[in-house]
Amino acid sequence: MTCLIDNPEEKVPSETRVVRTIKHGDTTYELYVGACGCCGTHPVFRLMRLCGASLSIYEISADDYRNLDEYIADLHESFSIDVVTKLTQLRNTIEQFNSRGLFETEGVHPFNVRLIDKARLIASRLSKQGKLQEIIDHADDSQHDLASAFILGCIATENHWLTVHEDAVFEGYAHIEGRESGRPLALAARIRQGKRTRRAVIDAAAKLYAQDPSLRRNDTRAANRIVSLKLESLRKKDGTYLGTDAVVKHLRAARLDCDLTGKSQ
Repeated sequence: MTCLIDNPEEKVPSETRVVRTIKHGDTTYELYVGACGCCGTHPVFRLMRLCGASLSIYEISADDYRNLDEYIADLHESFSIDVVTKLTQLRNTIEQFNSRGLFETEGVHPFNVRLIDKARLIASRLSKQGKLQEIIDHADDSQHDLASAFILGCIATENHWLTVHEDAVFEGYAHIEGRESGRPLALAARIRQGKRTRRAVIDAAAKLYAQDPSLRRNDTRAANRIVSLKLESLRKKDGTYLGTDAVVKHLRAARLDCDLTGKSQ
């Protein structure tokens, strides 16, 4: 498959998009290309690794972009953890809390506050000692104790997440997809039902008006009379009948639409 951007130094996409997808067994790799968030003048290449509910993101260089097949093959074999992305996301979260020079916690759950504050203190200490950069520089070195400890923590968190939440995540996505696909059908059904109910109310009202013209000026009286008829067309799914308030609303809406005067809506 040919990438959409032939010369990454010259062409900057207007929006981030997937330009290539590669599968290795049960793992999918998707290459996203977008403009730099800081200056917007050069492209940024991010590779997403997906397997089940597990998701990792790697920001790669233009050279890695040009040799994507080789980069993914090496990544898939080494199964490298996205250390840079995880640390960057954590730093960004800490900075958001400290955006005004103080640790802002208004409207934030206390547990989240304690979690991020603890991360802030640890990150600050390790950063001053140069150890955060050390973790990044040795991210793939299993013989480096500090980097390995960080990676082990990432794996432990991933394992906990997948063990406890993976089924719930998939079930949640299934509900979302079902709701999204079913919403237009449900809306159309409600509209059809509403039209049928409106027509039934209008027909019943027309018969009552013919018997008692004064009911035209009193929607509540007319609605009470319609409800007392217990018309099958106004029976709901639970066996009850449309109430007086609902019938009144239909009568008033019909009057606004000129239905009762014989004009089209």
